[in-house]
Amino acid sequence: NFSYWWMTLFAEKSNYAKSPQIDNIIKLMALEQWLQENKYQKLKLVTANDELAMSVSLLAKRLPLDFEWEKEQNSKSNTSVVKKVFHALPNIIKSPIWLMYYLLSNWPLKGVGVKEWRKTTATTTFVSYLFNLVPEATKQGRYESLYWTKLTDLLDDNQYSTNWLHIYIKDSLLPSAKKARDLIQRFNHIQNGNQVHVTLASFLTVSLIFRTLQDWYKVLKLNKLVRKQLQVNSGYLWPLFKKDCQDSMSGIPAMSNLLYFNLFEKAMSELPIQKRGCYLQENQGWEFGFISAWQSAGHKKNLIGFPPSAVIYWDLRNFFDPRSYKRKGQCDLPLPNYVGVNGEVSKNTYLDGGYPQQDLIEVESLRYLYLSNFSVHQAKRGGDISKGKTVLVVGDYLKENTYKQLNLLSSALADIDQSVRYIIKPHPACPVNMLDFPSLRGELSTRPIGELMSMSDVVCSSLITSAAIDAYCAGLPVITFLDGSTLNMSPLRGSKSVYFVKNSEDLSSAINTIKVTDLDQRKHYFYLDSDLPRWHKWLIDDFDKDEQTQFNS
Repeated sequence: NFSYWWMTLFAEKSNYAKSPQIDNIIKLMALEQWLQENKYQKLKLVTANDELAMSVSLLAKRLPLDFEWEKEQNSKSNTSVVKKVFHALPNIIKSPIWLMYYLLSNWPLKGVGVKEWRKTTATTTFVSYLFNLVPEATKQGRYESLYWTKLTDLLDDNQYSTNWLHIYIKDSLLPSAKKARDLIQRFNHIQNGNQVHVTLASFLTVSLIFRTLQDWYKVLKLNKLVRKQLQVNSGYLWPLFKKDCQDSMSGIPAMSNLLYFNLFEKAMSELPIQKRGCYLQENQGWEFGFISAWQSAGHKKNLIGFPPSAVIYWDLRNFFDPRSYKRKGQCDLPLPNYVGVNGEVSKNTYLDGGYPQQDLIEVESLRYLYLSNFSVHQAKRGGDISKGKTVLVVGDYLKENTYKQLNLLSSALADIDQSVRYIIKPHPACPVNMLDFPSLRGELSTRPIGELMSMSDVVCSSLITSAAIDAYCAGLPVITFLDGSTLNMSPLRGSKSVYFVKNSEDLSSAINTIKVTDLDQRKHYFYLDSDLPRWHKWLIDDFDKDEQTQFNS
């Protein structure tokens, strides 16, 4: 009773990373309305984007308008020849190659922790990423995560036994599946049953791989039918939808989501019945497969989706047509029983998007707890920031965005006071090579954001990075780069005290003249009680929707 549709790129709507053409679709919908309200005879487009040009051409024919396309040259790509060849392959070849690569990379995790998982006496399960771990704790074999921060302390202090299902992501701390395997084994040995750790790849079997290939083949057979229906219904926007359709029905996203779906079904079916569960919610395709697997295995109706950061207005993954929230009983959008909102801003954003109020519960923001007693020296100093200021530059998850940001800063340097000092903090998943920016004099640092903010006067962020909220809530002035090619996906969109800059002139002017802003408006962005009373209530009460029990703080 699970519809594969909910795992497609169409349902995910990741205009941030996976489906960048969505932003162009939204702009074109606005452009169509604008053109209908004004009288024009000709439309000229300057772009390197072939799909966009095709869509605008179809729109011009529909209105009708004369159309001219001036094709720009694509900027040179740093992609290696091997990757270019791989991406040029048809999906029917590329997807099985990806599956083989995944299996070779993750096979050392097969079976790790599964015995403990099947025998667990814990009745609370968390689904997380084996990523963003605290290095010092990891060296001692203790599980501490920057996603969950003090929640693991609360669990230990109250002797709550827990199960942890991790999705392994390669990083500098765990560069290989063998390293991840060794760490999971250490976690389980040291915790001695109080915490049971396992990875999703632990449930790999030969039969499961064949089942995934069978599922992929079933979806592949529907490709033409689905494509035809979508093409008819999307009209002039079809060229911008086409790649997402191909990838969802035959590409790597299809293979990846189907593999995860089968792994989650196996993991949930081998787990004793759970009273409660919690997963990091970003509304990625695999999450809906997990929700379905949780429900199919008969676990209690007390599953929370927990967005670890802010809920962003233009991040379309967070929003669905309100009709999707109504339960019909067949092929419904898989939803957690509750969404754990971490502050008033997130709660109101969900409510404004039509999310059912009774399905929202309040929980403390774990990632931002340190802000409850955080103070920066600028807040005490007040007024103008003197010369000799330090600018903290925080990078993005996407390399392209980070490099745009650093190139903009490099261009602005000549017009910025020479006494300004720069600290560059890349995203953990996106390292930066400072040799690519020879004119940028700055210190590269991977220290925690809190430490770096205490040394800084100003924070300069890319558009979507959540570190901008850290700075905003801590009382530091924030400068955010709008690159013009995407929507304003800043978590601080609409905040009057944030400097949004679009070119090097704006940036140099902002850094030279920026002032400390008022802290009062920032106090209620997140729930920041470090004793975690809201999380504690969820852990001790049994909110099972079978009994129509509702939990409101």
